Formats: sequence, structure tokens, C-alpha cells
Amino acid sequence: MFVFGIILAAVAIFALLTALMTKTGKVRRNAWATFSVGLFLSVVFIATSCISVVPTRNVGIVTTWGKPTGRTTGAGLQWTAPWEDINDWDASGQTYTHLGDKCVWVTIAAQRRACIPVQIEWSAKAENAPENWAAYREVDGLSRFEVFVERRVNPQINGAMTSIFASFDPLGAVDVRSGDAPAPDLNKTYKEPLIKALTEALGDEVVVKSVAFESPRYDEPTTQAISAYGQKILEARNLEIDKANAKTRAEITRTDSSVDQVARCLQIAEKLGKEPGLCMGGSVSLTRPVETAK
Repeated sequence: MFVFGIILAAVAIFALLTALMTKTGKVRRNAWATFSVGLFLSVVFIATSCISVVPTRNVGIVTTWGKPTGRTTGAGLQWTAPWEDINDWDASGQTYTHLGDKCVWVTIAAQRRACIPVQIEWSAKAENAPENWAAYREVDGLSRFEVFVERRVNPQINGAMTSIFASFDPLGAVDVRSGDAPAPDLNKTYKEPLIKALTEALGDEVVVKSVAFESPRYDEPTTQAISAYGQKILEARNLEIDKANAKTRAEITRTDSSVDQVARCLQIAEKLGKEPGLCMGGSVSLTRPVETAK
């Protein structure tokens, strides 16, 4: 609009000169009319070029002839120089949502595969908006901000997810006593590491507000490995129980045998009218009678 206003101003000046220099009445009247209309429209267009409206929760990036000046504005009605322009940069809350069936597949420990449902809330920093606006161009109908998200933010999130879950081993969640495999609490273990990784990678450009995980899912080989591991734990536990029961039964059998021998010895001593002290010794024989004292 500013350029068009300058053109109209030039037309108005030319009409003014014509009106002042010509002596023909009709030409002079037309020149004065052209001057008036041209001047009015020039003022309107130049004034309009000084006004911009920045949407709510957006940042206005001030540019001069298409180049960022480094200045930003807030939302609402903004005034600039006629040769300046304001471009929008989205500073509202953004969401990286991959929940349910849209979970993120990553490679975990032992080259297994897990699908991690995650939602990340973040927003772009206003102070870096001019630099990021200048670094990206509109591509395939996407705005500069959308290109920034697709080429800068999302790849860093995907990379951080791959990195922090590289050592994740679902077999470690299997209960070593029962063999059960409860769903791991990813929020307790991986929430803070993911926020830290994203802050290190994108801290100058975005603010990570929150991270939330749901229970992970696994590919078929990993699911089978978890089931087989739990079965082995259960079999080992049953084996230990069987060994303990067998040991107990053996001890009971030994005790019963010793009691039977002592009881037989006491019966013989009582029959012969002798002291039962011999029956209390460490060895009891049922094949020889208790000798009488001489």
C-alpha cells in the first residue's frame, strides 16, 4: 500500500503542476480534480500502510522491505513507519500429540520396538521470532511458522524420544516374584529426562510446558519375549517351592523314623524294668535287646 500511495502522490503532484501551468480552463479544472483525488487517496493508502493488526497470542515481526528489523510487537492494533510491515509469528500454545494408535515407534534395548504414546505442550519464544521467521520460507502452502515446526521442532522431539528410550527394557518391569508384567510408569521415569533433552535442543527457540505419557505398546517379538520371561520366572519360582517342599518332607520322614526307634526302645526298657537312659543316646538299635545290669 505504501508504494501505491507514493505513486498516487506522484500523480497528484503532476496534476498540481499541470493545474498551475496550464491556461486552459477545462484542463485546469480536470487537473485540480485529479490532484484532489490523488492526494486524498495517497494519504489514505500511506496511512493504511502504517496500521497492522496482530492476532491474539501472536508476535508481530517488524520488517523493512521484507527484511526483519529485529523488533517485535504484541497482539492488537500496531503502528509502524509507512515503509515497514508486520508479519505474524504464532506464540500460542502448541501440542505435539501422538496418543493412542498415533504413538511414536522407537527402538529400545536389545533392538526391540516400542510404541510410546506421548503429548508435549510447547510454545515459541517471542525474542527469537525474527530470526526464525527469516530462516524459513513458505513451502507447499505451509506458512513460515508451520515450516519451522515441521523442520525444526518435530525432528528434535522425535530425536529426543529415540535417545531417551534407547535403554528402555520392558523386561525390567516384570515382577521377579510373580512373573507379572505391569505397565511401566513412563511419566515417573522419562518425563523429566525428555523435558531436559528438549530444553537443551530447543531452549533458545521454544518453551516446553508439559509432557504426558500413556502406557507403551510393543511389537509382536517384544510381547512374546516379555511373556516368555514371565513364564520362566514363574517356572523357577515353582521349582524353588518344590525343592523346599521336598526338603521339608525329607526332614519329617527322618524325624518320624527317629521317634519310632526311641519309642520301641522305651517299650523294651519298660518291659525289662530297666532305666530308659540308654534310649536317649545318639544311636538306637532295634535289633539287640537292652542288656541287664550285673
